[in-house]
Amino acid sequence: MKSKKSYNTKLFYFILFYVLLWIVLFEFILPVNNFLPKPSIVMESFPDLWKDYDLPSHYLSTIAVISISIFLAYILVKLLSPYLIEKENFISLFINSLEWFSEFIPGIVIGLLLIFWFPESEYTEFIFAFAAAFTSLMIKFQNESEHVNDEYITSAMSLRISQNKIDRFIIWNNVKPKLFEHLFSLHLFIWSILIVFEFIKGGLGLGVIFRKALEFRDLSAIFSAFIITGISVYIGIVILKFLRKKFAFWN
Repeated sequence: MKSKKSYNTKLFYFILFYVLLWIVLFEFILPVNNFLPKPSIVMESFPDLWKDYDLPSHYLSTIAVISISIFLAYILVKLLSPYLIEKENFISLFINSLEWFSEFIPGIVIGLLLIFWFPESEYTEFIFAFAAAFTSLMIKFQNESEHVNDEYITSAMSLRISQNKIDRFIIWNNVKPKLFEHLFSLHLFIWSILIVFEFIKGGLGLGVIFRKALEFRDLSAIFSAFIITGISVYIGIVILKFLRKKFAFWN
């Protein structure tokens, strides 16, 4: 615990150093450049994101798609968990086929097909994000369900607990902490592919702000959107850590 606190303190100092370096270099030494904008200009550009780039609607769209898709994917995996444990049923074979494809085909390729098939639909972002989250969580659950401690299952069977309850409660609760650990990386992954998806498709989302800022060669807007994205991802991780501590605190 003490070493972790020391690590976090050192990490904070590194981040503070990067911020100070950015301020000193690009505010005073290299104020005119095409690499990073002046900190003062970035601060002044935030109101422009609201007015010129319609930040609220784009931001809320991305946040809603990510939050709802991950939440629904988690709930659906929980409901299907008894069927995911079995290896020979249709659902398990379907998952294994998806896992095989995921090793060779980047997820964004599927997104490109959705854009091609439904170019005007406002629901493709959600379908894409939900499919990516659901597939990833399904594969993670099935893989981790193979490594549940046999002592828990043996003890439950000795108490004459039904197989259905063992699948729904014993195995699920043992895998749950691993799923929450997986949600940290999955959260960042969904952010990444969704921004790319929005960037290509257009419509609503933070990816559209990045696209417009690139078209206008607006470096300060790109950097401001980058900061907003980073803060949002960090807040999402903090929320996930809180949920893990509250609902999956055992190992």
